[in-house]
Amino acid sequence: MHIRLRQIPLLLIAGLIAFPAAAGDLVPFRALIQTVPIPTGFCGEGCLQLDITGTGQATHMGRTEIEGPSQVDVILREQTGTSTLTAASGDTLQIAFAGTVEFESPDPTGAVSFEGTWGVIGGTGRFEDAVGGGTYSGTAEGAAGTLLLVGQVSRPRRD
Repeated sequence: MHIRLRQIPLLLIAGLIAFPAAAGDLVPFRALIQTVPIPTGFCGEGCLQLDITGTGQATHMGRTEIEGPSQVDVILREQTGTSTLTAASGDTLQIAFAGTVEFESPDPTGAVSFEGTWGVIGGTGRFEDAVGGGTYSGTAEGAAGTLLLVGQVSRPRRD
């Protein structure tokens, strides 16, 4: 079986989601975030590097900020990256994601839609040692976007 290097992040995230903690330890998670995707350069031929920030609401976190890099292969229409979600309390949840991107026009800064999977790769505070994952979807155009994360995470610890 031949696996391209670009498929490794997808396989990694699929593994993170496929082997979470026991189902009784997981609780539903949902975040709706207004994002600001800013192109910061190139990450190879046909690959655009973005820095994505934003604010919104997330279950178990309340008001949440997001920040992290994303790479979009405009030829293969694939997206990978990592993000840190920070609650108002300062507790964080780090995720890795991989999915697909659909361009509505030939302009890469024009309207796009995206979807894929995400998995927890770390956390602090109430989310230290967290596991979980789910799906993501959203849209963006220029420097404005919307991101929806849906899935499950470890029950937050009580501090």
